[in-house]
Amino acid sequence: MISYLKAIKHDILHLIAPSLCPACDEPIDPAERGICEACRVSLLAAPYPEEIYETLLEEYTAEELALEAIGSLYTFEQDSPVQQLIHAIKYKGCYPLAEEMGVELGLALKAFVEFSQIDLVLPVPLHRAKLRERGYNQAEFIARGFSRAHNIELMSNGLKRIRHTRSQTQLSAQQRAVNISNAFTVTVKDTAGAKILLCDDVFTTGATLNACADVLLNAGAQSVIAATIAQDNPNTNVRRGT
Repeated sequence: MISYLKAIKHDILHLIAPSLCPACDEPIDPAERGICEACRVSLLAAPYPEEIYETLLEEYTAEELALEAIGSLYTFEQDSPVQQLIHAIKYKGCYPLAEEMGVELGLALKAFVEFSQIDLVLPVPLHRAKLRERGYNQAEFIARGFSRAHNIELMSNGLKRIRHTRSQTQLSAQQRAVNISNAFTVTVKDTAGAKILLCDDVFTTGATLNACADVLLNAGAQSVIAATIAQDNPNTNVRRGT
């Protein structure tokens, strides 16, 4: 009875103030997951995790690459529904959408063995100045959704960003690595011996995720992998549709 009343309330609220697709600003049906079906079918799915990782192996030496695997849902393109989705999550306060996408990300990666052996889920942290400015960390909500999908512990405060860095957007791969070096520290002991998954919204060169993985391994983590909503590495192939 309660679930039935909740469903009625949800539908009434949708009629009064319908949810809008973050990609096209059109109303979406209550049954649709965060983005309308018309936009969803136009999304470019990311390559499979092993393909993404092989690309990283071409860009990093074995000693430099701290991550053991990485998976994404979509491929980021300028002026695409994926870009609008990420911008809504990151800049427009759509953190419930971030959590929903985290669930979707977690479910999509369950089929891959490297993503089925995880002890802890950690978000990539924001610097306190950026967190104060934005009001929330989108990576934390993505991580929350992923942890729900896998029924795995979320450790929101496992990492801390101790140095405010420049935006990575316009930097080269080498500049990104330098910019993000020594920017993170591990704040808890529970990561020692754990198999950890890092969550973020987008990765391009993997510099931020790899820097986080490096400090976690130095603090005793057994292994570190990563998952993002989108990947923006120009050297990977893409798959159309989801």
